[in-house]
Amino acid sequence: MKNILFTFLLSAFIMPAFSQVTNAYYLNGNINFDESVTTPAEFFGHEVGEWHLSHDKLVAYIMELAQVSDRAIWEEYGRSHEKRPLGHLIISSPENIRNLENIRLDHQLLSDPGKSGEKDLKTMPLVIKLGYGIHGNESSASNSSAVVAYYLVAATGKEIDDLLAKTVILIDPCLNPDGFQRHSTWVNFARSLNNNPDPNSWEFSEPWPGGRTNHYWFDLNRDYIMLQHPESKGRVEAFYRWRPNINTDHHEQGSSATFFYMPGIQSRNNPLTPAVNQQLTAEIGKFHEKHLNRIGSLYFTEEGYDDYYLGKGSSFPDIHGSIGILFEQAGVRGHLRETPGFLLSFPFAIRNQVTVSLSTLEAGLQMREKLLEHQRDFYKSALEEASKHTVKAYLFTDPDDKNKVSEFIRILQGHRIKVYPLKKDITRDGILFSADNSYIVPMNQPEHRFIRSLFEPIKEFTDSSFYDISTWNLPMSFNIPFTALSSTKEAEALSGAILNVSPVVEGKITGSAEPYAYLFEWNEYLAPKALYTLLDAGVVAKVAKKEFAFANNELNHKFSYGTIMIPVGGQKTGSSELKELIRSVAAECGLTVYGVSTGYTETGMDLGSGSFAVLEKPSVAMIVGDGAAGGDAGEIWHMLDTRFNIPVTMINSSRFASANISKYNVLIITGSPSISQSGVENIRRWTGEGGVVIGYKGGNSWLARNKLTDIQYVSSAESNIVSGVYADRSANSAANSIPGSIFEVRLDLTHPLCYGYTRDRLPVFKSGTQIAKPDAGIYNNPVKYAASPLLSGYCTEKNLKRLEGAPFASIHGRNIISIYDNTNFRAIWYGSSKIFLNALFFGQVI
Repeated sequence: MKNILFTFLLSAFIMPAFSQVTNAYYLNGNINFDESVTTPAEFFGHEVGEWHLSHDKLVAYIMELAQVSDRAIWEEYGRSHEKRPLGHLIISSPENIRNLENIRLDHQLLSDPGKSGEKDLKTMPLVIKLGYGIHGNESSASNSSAVVAYYLVAATGKEIDDLLAKTVILIDPCLNPDGFQRHSTWVNFARSLNNNPDPNSWEFSEPWPGGRTNHYWFDLNRDYIMLQHPESKGRVEAFYRWRPNINTDHHEQGSSATFFYMPGIQSRNNPLTPAVNQQLTAEIGKFHEKHLNRIGSLYFTEEGYDDYYLGKGSSFPDIHGSIGILFEQAGVRGHLRETPGFLLSFPFAIRNQVTVSLSTLEAGLQMREKLLEHQRDFYKSALEEASKHTVKAYLFTDPDDKNKVSEFIRILQGHRIKVYPLKKDITRDGILFSADNSYIVPMNQPEHRFIRSLFEPIKEFTDSSFYDISTWNLPMSFNIPFTALSSTKEAEALSGAILNVSPVVEGKITGSAEPYAYLFEWNEYLAPKALYTLLDAGVVAKVAKKEFAFANNELNHKFSYGTIMIPVGGQKTGSSELKELIRSVAAECGLTVYGVSTGYTETGMDLGSGSFAVLEKPSVAMIVGDGAAGGDAGEIWHMLDTRFNIPVTMINSSRFASANISKYNVLIITGSPSISQSGVENIRRWTGEGGVVIGYKGGNSWLARNKLTDIQYVSSAESNIVSGVYADRSANSAANSIPGSIFEVRLDLTHPLCYGYTRDRLPVFKSGTQIAKPDAGIYNNPVKYAASPLLSGYCTEKNLKRLEGAPFASIHGRNIISIYDNTNFRAIWYGSSKIFLNALFFGQVI
């Protein structure tokens, strides 16, 4: 019997490898279809799974279905970085489609505790979102969406009519268009007429950085909270617009695996997610079990994955009254692949994705009222929890960086979190929260649980293993001072009228009408954009290496380290043209620029002092390609390109040795780039001529190995475990990790790497246990981990001891800057990214 079962299972994997599949392979059963609806094969010119669909073909077919059927409409919610359309095909009964907006508005009320009790759930359709392929090279997901969409639009009979009458289904065919297009282009380009399953085949060697990520090499499945990319902004806005009751997230895992569906590891669920969420997830899982058993596919559940980090596509819905479901299919990354024990075909992978899509729909239909009730109860119970919670509101402020605060508020409002300006000044925990620039977030609102996840520091955990990071405190990532209030009465008394839009920061020139010089401070987030714009226009600018102050009839102001000074005299342009340029830059960047009529200051250095250093425009190169860290490089590229308009020349590691790097004055190294020894020697000569190297994270180990500088590392922490069982080895290893936590560093505010900071303590993000030793020069470690540095997240006591006093950033000689940990993590660390920008602009004057 076992041999028969093995033969059956093996044939399920192999069969599609040697014969062309049709829709009947994906859609088992006696299903009749409307012949007027174009099949995928008719539209594409080949069967699904024979070739990888490109994004343009996939979306064109989805739009074709919307054109020919009264069951479906296409709703676009955004465009990717490369301007590809993002949206979903909305499928329901023709009657529901005609009444779609009323259904949507009615459904929205389930998330309003004040109105949800009025709704009759017996007649309300369930909203189901099927989301495919947020990782572009996990392509069985998006390819399966064409089959599922065809089935829902073209199938006929009582079963489909009943499903569509009681549900509204949103098919998001491709969550990452740019990565998907990159991957499909590669695997089709490398495909042979006769599929070669050898894992050494070129087809499976997708070139750096691969198709998993978006245009800027970001993992979009980590951006649901951060909202830093157009794909995520549109997707999350669409989520709140529809608030689906089930939200699937179709992925691929390693090729030697089978198939995973939620629930995940139960000890690693987020404690803010109600337990009923996992109970409902498990109940839905029974439908996946039944359907996968039917087609003979192997699967597993409750291991390997978890729902702790709430910024993923399968966990974000859980904290919003929905049921998020992760699917992980063994990845082919091509068309046919040898794996241990069997041949894995692309059609087989697609069929599993189609199967669990249909089992999800069946579960939704059978559990419709239960899932609608869960959504209603989720938000009602949120207000009940808020009434019992000790924290009644959070205050936050940063008078020194209004641009940063504006972006912080935009993110909160993007998540339907209500923010109010402060009515009056208040001091808490030694922080002045001024009514002019402070805000309050009450906890008594429907998104109570989500607010807690964003604001509460956390240091206690039920499990020491994490699939992703252990904390994501939003105000800490922005370096925004915040504090909790414990009195509802006080919170209500402090709250002004609700803030409907994020505040706009207006820039201006103030002071003398005929300035001798212009000054602007470095504390505002967009000051680097302003400086680069001016330097790029040929303006001479200097940076203050000491403090100074004016106290005259025209201006009474103290200027700190890092202030930018633009003398009017000696410029290539006339004073009126210069003034207009500065006015334009101030307006675009939200800066206050001070015009002063004299170079004499009442306190500190005068404007002609040698402690003002002339700045050179950064000309930036970064090594990319094999060996470089794609995620780190992508975060840097994205930040410089999209926020500061700073071009970065990305030089492939394979041709770096032959590149002329004399035209650049900054070189960024991430990871362990594969460059020849002659390329290393080029860097050595270039630094000797004054070029500045920024070693970023793993790039510092590469610098040390190639003897470009001397960096020593702290020894690894020894494990306390002296005996154990083999089965626990992975968990024991994870317990000694730093999975992504927040720590406090101390800043030397007089150092160029710390210009623009107004407080000498800064939250930073760290993952991984590699820790550098301080540089021997006593002034060369301006950013160091504090004593007892843990602010939020998981870290063992031994690793905390290793971190205390260790450098976050160091200088080696005059030309090499080491940033050991991530200043730009997931594009959300607005607070620490200034350190990186300071290295870029001021490395030349250290």
